[in-house]
This record gives sequence, C-alpha cells and structure tokens, in this order.
Amino acid sequence: LSPLRDSNDDGQRPQRKFSPKAKRHRVSRENMALVALTTSRLRPLISCQRFLSALSPSSSLPVVPTSKHYIPRKERVTTDGIYEIDRVYDSRLKRRRRIDPTRELNYKAENWESHKSVYRHIRHILTTFGASPFQRLLFPDLFITSAIAGGLTYYNEFVATETLWMDGKGLAAGTTAIALLSGFRLNASYGRFVEARTLLGAVNTASRDLASNASMWLNTEENKDRMMKLIKAFSVALIFHLNSKGGHNQIRRNQETFHEQIYAEFRAEMLDVFQDDDEDEDFVQVCSWFRSSGTNVPLGITLMMRDIISQNNDEDEHLHVSVYNRELDLRVQKLVASLGGCERIQKTPIPTCFTRHTSRLIFMWSNLLPFAIYPVCGPLFTVPSTLAITYSILGLEDIGVQIEEPFNILPLRQYSDGVYDGVDFIRSVSKFADKTQEER
Repeated sequence: LSPLRDSNDDGQRPQRKFSPKAKRHRVSRENMALVALTTSRLRPLISCQRFLSALSPSSSLPVVPTSKHYIPRKERVTTDGIYEIDRVYDSRLKRRRRIDPTRELNYKAENWESHKSVYRHIRHILTTFGASPFQRLLFPDLFITSAIAGGLTYYNEFVATETLWMDGKGLAAGTTAIALLSGFRLNASYGRFVEARTLLGAVNTASRDLASNASMWLNTEENKDRMMKLIKAFSVALIFHLNSKGGHNQIRRNQETFHEQIYAEFRAEMLDVFQDDDEDEDFVQVCSWFRSSGTNVPLGITLMMRDIISQNNDEDEHLHVSVYNRELDLRVQKLVASLGGCERIQKTPIPTCFTRHTSRLIFMWSNLLPFAIYPVCGPLFTVPSTLAITYSILGLEDIGVQIEEPFNILPLRQYSDGVYDGVDFIRSVSKFADKTQEER
C-alpha cells in the first residue's frame, strides 16, 4: 500500500518527500484500501446476519395498520350496527359524496310496506333534489344544458334581431332513438345486476349445504371446526375480491395508505372469522395471499376446503366415506362456479363502444334541445323544460351506468354476515345434537 522507495548502498530506504497535494492522495488511497480489506473480511458475517434475519418470523411480518371501519361482531350493539343508515331512507347507506350511487340494504317487512305506500309518489317528488341521479347529473351535465338554454334565451330576447331556433321535427325523431338507447342500456345493466345477485345467493346456499354436510360427514371435530371457519372466510374474501374497497366505501383510493388500510380491514374481518387467533395457520396463509398482488384468495380457500375433504379417510370398511366426500366436493364446486360467474361480470362490462356512443349522442341531444323547444316554450319556460326533459333521459342512462357494476351497489357485507350467521347456527345445532346423542 505504501509507495515504492529506492534503496541506498547500505540497504536503508530513505524517506520519500511528498508535496501536500500528493500526501492527501496517498492518505486517500490508503483509506480506500483499508475499507476494501475490512469489507471483504466482514462480507461473510453480513451475509450470515441477513440469512438469520430472513429466518426470523418477526422480521418478515409487515407492520399491520389498525382497522378504522370494521366493527367485530361481539362489539356490535345491533345486527346492522356496522352500517351508517341514511336518515331519509331507512334501507339505504348514507351517501358521503355527491357522486356516490345509491346503495340499498336488504329489505325487511317494514321496508316493503313503505316501498308500496300509496304516498310514495309524493315522497319521491319531495326528495328529488337529494336523489343520487339528480346530484350526480347536477354538474356538469345539467349545468351545461341550463347554461346553453339560458344563453339562448338571453340572446333571443335582448341581443338578436331574429330569433335563433331550429325545427323540432328532426330532433323529435332523435329523441325517440335516444330514449330507446337509454332504455336498452338500462335493461342490459339490470340483467347483470340480477345475475350478480343470483350468483351471490348461490354462494349463500352452497355455504349452508357445505356446512350441514361437513357437520355430518367429516370424521374429526378439528376438521369440522376448520371447515366452518373456511366457509365464513370464503364469503369475506369474496367481498374483497369483487370490490377493491371490500365494501368500506368510506376509504378513498387517493389516500396514500389506501392499500395498507384495506389490508387492515381485511385482517380485522378474518380475525373475527378465526376467533381472534392470529396464529392459526389458515389465517396466516389467507392474509399472506391477500398481501401478495394477483392472488385469488377465494380460490385458495376452496383448495384448503378440498384438502380437508381429502383427509376424510375411510377408517371403517363398512362406511362409504368416498360417497360423502364426493358430495362435499360438489358443494365446493358450486362455490368455485359462483366465483367464476362473479369474476366474469366484474371483468367484462357492456361493450364500451356502445356505452361511449350512447353517451356522445345523449350529450349532443341534450345541448341541442333548447334550440328545438324555445319556439314552443318561449323565454319563460325554456330553461325549466330543458332541465326536466334532459334529467329524465340522462337519469336513465346514469342509473344504467351505476348498476352495470353490481358489486359496487349490492350489500356484499350483509350477504357475508348472512353466511356467517348461517354457518354458526348450523354448527351450534350440530354440537347440540351430538351432545344429546351422547347423553342418550
């Protein structure tokens, strides 16, 4: 590391003289060499330390944020205590923003009575300005249309020497086509809505059947309890698989901690399912699947269910456990089929070319409407007439767009809670029957 020196005749090496600049370069080279030597000697120790830290379970676990929205079942005052109900409509969730759609809850007997009331028309008229379609269309659609209608009225009354208008006969034919397009789109969206509700009902039915059959045919209590937890976990995982917010519509996607908060809500719901046992192997596996992007968590849970069924061996030659296992597997197949149907609806919208074409035609029609109705309605009623007609057509189109994504409208958490309650009830009845049989 030291610079070369020349030797004298007596074998002694004289000290070499350096300038201040050369001395600084010499010290720098010596320091770099010392750092390189130290690093090479410590590299095996650093690698060993990294290997041991990777094996440590505490270092691999991510920091879990706190759940802010989910209320565990044991802490709820009422069954619907987790929901924030609208003050006007008792069967709806409260809308936090103007652009939020209407989200209905499951109907009860009293809700049907109010739904069929003879005063429903008056009540609906009085709540028009607070309705979701009106508030969603208020800006920019109705604002632009009313601005054009008001500008046309002002121009014709105070500026122009000749009235600016257009023949309404041609626009009348276009109005019929626009109404048919809006109605067709609404019907197509409603078909998707009905199919989604049917598939979620099939999940509920298959979950109850699987829980009943598992209580009868699984050979160990441990496998029975594990199967019950996985059935409830499937319904929760399905919610977060179909809805990126997991039904927690208060969380905004523009938040920096959006993904961490969603994971916190998912973990809190899974802890409720696994009875606050955060060391359960199935719980840890499901949460790790949810953490990793692109993992189909509900599908993974069905694989766990089939693993339990495969362990249900025939310990007695006189019992045909294979027949029972086949019946159990058929129920799991129904869950997988329903999952596939829900994914098809979620991933495949109505052809977007049709949606865009309808939107363009409706926008142009609504902005040309004031020119056609001005000669008929005059300056006093042009603006209100334009708004009323535009709202009626654009409202149909907006409702169709909203229900096209049914998993953002349907009360998914209520369906999940229904599966939870049904499975718990079936398990409690099964334990009671086993206890009664033992006493006999």
